[in-house]
Amino acid sequence: MLSTLKQVESGEFIEAAYNWKLEKLYVDLASAKNKGLTPVEKKILRGLLCGYSPREIADIIYHSSSSSSVRVYLSNALYKYIEVMLSSQTSQKVKINHWSRVTKLLEEAGYKLSVSLPPKIVSTLVEKEEAHQSEITENFDWGEAVDVSLFYGRNKELGQLENWIIQDRCRLVSLLGMGGIGKTALSVKLAKQIQHNFKYVIWRSLNQAPQLSELLANLIEFLAQQQNSNFTLSATTSGRITQLIEYFRQSRCLLVLDNVDTLLQSHNSAGSFSPEYKEYRQFFQRIGEVLHQSCLVLTSREKLKAVAAIEGVNLPVRSFQIKDLSEVDCQEIIKAKGVTCSEYEWRLLISRYSGNPLALKIVLTTIMELFDGKVASFLKQNLLVFGGVRELIEEQFNRTSKIERQVLYWLADKQDILLLREPAIEETPTGMSKMELLETLESLVRRSLIYKNTTTFKLIPIFKEYLNQQLYKQQIRQKEVIS
Repeated sequence: MLSTLKQVESGEFIEAAYNWKLEKLYVDLASAKNKGLTPVEKKILRGLLCGYSPREIADIIYHSSSSSSVRVYLSNALYKYIEVMLSSQTSQKVKINHWSRVTKLLEEAGYKLSVSLPPKIVSTLVEKEEAHQSEITENFDWGEAVDVSLFYGRNKELGQLENWIIQDRCRLVSLLGMGGIGKTALSVKLAKQIQHNFKYVIWRSLNQAPQLSELLANLIEFLAQQQNSNFTLSATTSGRITQLIEYFRQSRCLLVLDNVDTLLQSHNSAGSFSPEYKEYRQFFQRIGEVLHQSCLVLTSREKLKAVAAIEGVNLPVRSFQIKDLSEVDCQEIIKAKGVTCSEYEWRLLISRYSGNPLALKIVLTTIMELFDGKVASFLKQNLLVFGGVRELIEEQFNRTSKIERQVLYWLADKQDILLLREPAIEETPTGMSKMELLETLESLVRRSLIYKNTTTFKLIPIFKEYLNQQLYKQQIRQKEVIS
């Protein structure tokens, strides 16, 4: 029985395998869907078969009290597949209106094992499987990964990224977004969520900007030790890349590299490596282009040119732009901080800081320390960018090139919206050609400093406020010089 369970898969709700014909159910549902079930769909299905409600499933899978993502998977996917499957089998229309009806229907259709194991035996077998899984964790090296026991939202993002990596077998995935948006936390949460699909998991921060040869030596040494294999480390960086790819071919590995933007060149177009780190370009391209069974996840404030050249919607190399945290999840951060505010006030606060979790936490700390936790008192000050929030923005602004700053100030002055449509663009910043404007806009999008929606480019609100502050300071200086 234990081997049957392992064939099905490990992870949450594994006890379903002792009472249900999971393999047959997966196959029949795949036929109804015309495509195999995703790992997330299988996980949620097992949760229902174990008798858990959508809210309980969300709490176990995502550590969130919000069941919205689970309900979306049920209403838009699993319910429909089950209805199609059972309607085809019975020649009668089957409709599912509530999660509790699923187990009854599937049991009537013969998907429940005729002899179910007693709860005590199931509990013992599950404990054995969990003990087996704990042994596997020795193959996981989390380095300096942050604690994600308190993690807010991102359920939809996690589901899509899991599908990319597990279902679509992506070899390289970039998590992109401006500073403070939650790239690091999301990378850890994602790795934790899908870790049982990999033999080895390694999480590394590039915050100290290690040379590629040093990083590769560290990775190869870890993998060699886990396999108790003798190896001779290549003397060249290119050779070490080849050695790591060979490990990636032999075993399914998940490698997460955080803060890749520390390797990039400032005051140039986005995504260019500094000269001393140019070997990373070859490394990332080879990981993305060479056939293997592993996955490399990167986090960066800027999209890498090396990655942009080989990525695509239907290719094994993809980029994911992390957007604002939802209002509901931002509200959870506000509650956790213990501030006092009305619905109007918390909505205004979230809107002003563009759903940026770190910016919101910084401001909430100020509200607690200086305004006794009263959001209304803070909002009356009409201050948006100051202290830690300003430092967060300046850190990214200071990396921009001269021409990028020119366009940013131009956008701020133009109320930050630019439409690209017929007829062609007529207005450009002073002394700038249309080609230069388009190239610069592309670079700013890759820096996560402006949003693009179809034909619209828009500045992030807190970034726009920062630019307006800078413009005001410049005007003051000019007046002082004239006077």
